Amino acid sequence: MSNAEPTPTASPDDRTLAIRIIDPDPVFRVGLVTVLSPMPRITILVAGDWAAEPDSDAIAALPAAATPVTLIDCGGDWGRLEQWQINHPEQLLILLTPCPDPAQRQTLKNLGIEGYCPKGSSPAVIRSTLEQVAAGEIVWPKDRPTRLIPSPHFPNRPPTWLYNLRRSGLSQINTALATLNDRIDQAPLAPLDRFMLQGQQRELRAARWCLHQLLPVEVVLTQTEPAPEGTEPEHLAGELVEASAELAPIATRFIPLLSASRVGLVNKSGVVMEIDILRRDRCSELLYLISQTLTRWCDEAQHLQLDPDAIRRQTPDILRDLWQQITLEWLRRYYPGQSQNTALVDLVWAEFPNIAAPLTQSPHAAALLAHLIHHTPIPVEQIDYRGESPEAAARSTLLLDHLVLQLANGVMQLVLNQYADVEAVKYQLYDRRYFSTRALTRFRNELSWRFRLDAYWHEPRAIFESRYRLLYLDGSTIRHQSIYGARQEELQQLQGLRWWVTIALETRDAIAPRVRSLIAWLGQGVVYLLTQVVGKGLGLVGRGIIQGLGNSLDQRRNG
Repeated sequence: MSNAEPTPTASPDDRTLAIRIIDPDPVFRVGLVTVLSPMPRITILVAGDWAAEPDSDAIAALPAAATPVTLIDCGGDWGRLEQWQINHPEQLLILLTPCPDPAQRQTLKNLGIEGYCPKGSSPAVIRSTLEQVAAGEIVWPKDRPTRLIPSPHFPNRPPTWLYNLRRSGLSQINTALATLNDRIDQAPLAPLDRFMLQGQQRELRAARWCLHQLLPVEVVLTQTEPAPEGTEPEHLAGELVEASAELAPIATRFIPLLSASRVGLVNKSGVVMEIDILRRDRCSELLYLISQTLTRWCDEAQHLQLDPDAIRRQTPDILRDLWQQITLEWLRRYYPGQSQNTALVDLVWAEFPNIAAPLTQSPHAAALLAHLIHHTPIPVEQIDYRGESPEAAARSTLLLDHLVLQLANGVMQLVLNQYADVEAVKYQLYDRRYFSTRALTRFRNELSWRFRLDAYWHEPRAIFESRYRLLYLDGSTIRHQSIYGARQEELQQLQGLRWWVTIALETRDAIAPRVRSLIAWLGQGVVYLLTQVVGKGLGLVGRGIIQGLGNSLDQRRNG
């Protein structure tokens, strides 16, 4: 029996942490290395993507009691994260991937991932998380969702005059914009005058955007305990409501759409869509952003007391502003270095004419927006149903699904046009199937072909047939449906190839019945000829041959 004393083990405080950083974003990797390297008892083995492996010399230089810890951002590829964990069971994992969904966080926690540290955390938080995980603790933040609810009391609320200034400023800006729109649309203007008025429009929109960003809205953030099971719809509605109790019914409209997007949307509409390229979590996030923006617009429209006629007149401008706000927010989240770039704002404004058609031609959009605010009637088959009727509720749900999906497609259309090959955008937004240049190019070519087919065939045909093509959600499946709509004015404005398509359809409708009748008559004549003439003739010939054979046999017997 040996009398040697046992080798003392390192305490958690003295333990060396061997860090491996896996992150597709090189900027964030460099930042993590810069933050962690000066810390005592921390050794950075390797910082790179999935394929990066530590140097053998660096591993050999580690103390025997070093604890291997991996800081990993999987980019939302949870399957690959699970496979990596299976292949490296000795590694303690700390997840850096943004994971706002509490249910997804619980699933990852159940898989055995030891810690979660959101990106952007302070060095002290990162160091504390590392030490706790190395000591054998499970470090996951408690899910305490915040809810945006109305309240008459605002702790540390800004002065009331700021709210009044916001409302009056928005009212004046919207009035001025409506006046400018009327002048531009109605009066014949010289090119220089039109250019000056359009410049004033851009200045007013920029001022309105600044008001939205800088002046406060009457919102109270209060922490609530996690809701029990079965209350997800109310929780989703509470997240969308930002100002007044009147918005609760509007926020409830988005619950089926948001719930379906969390499960994952399946496109069975028969056409390629821009959002097909998104990862499931990013698609859900984009639809949630659109729902929030629409809810905020409803709040502003209520504060400004916009009447239904004003909403109908301003619908093209409203749709443009909604799309621009959503696109700016989306790009600032996922396009690095563009959070304060004024050129990005100019780009979004300049790109709208290239993306405007599906939005500005969204069927009954004016009636839908007025219905959301004032519960005005909704046209169904050219009959106005009162806002509280089941027919109006069903039709408004269909129109809202179409509007939200078209806004999402419009946002991703700009991303694909301008930033399709940016690697940071690929890793953060795209499904893994579209990472390669070939797959991405094939997808964009499919979209380009769809645009041409829509412009020169599907849309002229829909106009000629007096119908609108709508996208809607059937559970988590995107489907296609057509509804009737009078489109005589659009038909009269068709020109060029689109007009010739309608002429070809009209010609086919005029000629096809006669051609079918002629073919049917000719077919009957051919049948008569073959059966009554040729058939009987062949029958007589066959009968004559049989008779001749019979006579020959008789002559042989008698001879």
